[in-house]
Amino acid sequence: LSRELLTPQQHYDWGLRALKTVLRGCGTLLQQHKRNEGREKIQESHIVVQALRLNTMSKLTFADSSRFDALVRDVFPGVDFQDVEYEKLTAALQAVFEEAKLEIIPSQIKKSLELYEQLRQRMGVVIVGPSGAGKSTLWRLLRAALGKVGKVVKQYTMNPKAMPRQQLLGHIDMDTREWSDGVLTSSARQVVREPQEVSSWIICDGDIDPEWIESLNS
Repeated sequence: LSRELLTPQQHYDWGLRALKTVLRGCGTLLQQHKRNEGREKIQESHIVVQALRLNTMSKLTFADSSRFDALVRDVFPGVDFQDVEYEKLTAALQAVFEEAKLEIIPSQIKKSLELYEQLRQRMGVVIVGPSGAGKSTLWRLLRAALGKVGKVVKQYTMNPKAMPRQQLLGHIDMDTREWSDGVLTSSARQVVREPQEVSSWIICDGDIDPEWIESLNS
């Protein structure tokens, strides 16, 4: 239904991968609910709607957001929409915005929380938008807010378009068969060595180009 009713966008995914992410999100929310609410009766339809919106709304255009909500209301009649609340992180984000002397815009706070939720569930996240839309501000302020709530985030930033592919991904010497790490692969090795409680972000800050991004699949 979403594929038929919403506008076609290159980054939309309505396949099995998206379904698997929603189901995993349902399981996570169910566990949180059991820990917080104890034996109180769980409305599974509410959990499903919450997970569905949590994993979908962040990638929709503004016009498609209202269409998707209307579609969910038709499929799950009588279910109230409730966003997952992060009180400590929201307060930290507002404090970071004030320290950076930026205006606190509720929609930008919401996008920061959506980014945080996506980073918890996915290995790779792409932030898209026109120049000056606040993409870099979003992840920088989220990282600062996570630091305020006691979470360690290490950052490795590079521009994939600023270097040759071999320098980015590494290469093998055809004579000696010796492997030399590139900037990205060297960062990945450092991330693997980090303890479990440390979050690491490898930020490819630049245009998306098939020449380098397709290689990440392998």
